[in-house]
Amino acid sequence: MSFKDAMFYLVCAVTWFILLPLCLVGGTIALIGDAVFSELREHLPGRTAKTIDNAAAREMARRLCIGN
Repeated sequence: MSFKDAMFYLVCAVTWFILLPLCLVGGTIALIGDAVFSELREHLPGRTAKTIDNAAAREMARRLCIGN
């Protein structure tokens, strides 16, 4: 096995077993953090949302998750 082959396999292993899980976990944490802070931004000052109705948003999310 040449040095280039060993380096290729090492880089692939690092990518799949270290960097990919970190990106997935980091992306999930970012999405959850964004959702939490957007809820806090709406509830703490007592203002109403400037977006669609929350019930309508929940119904749309349910339909998307179920696949209808």
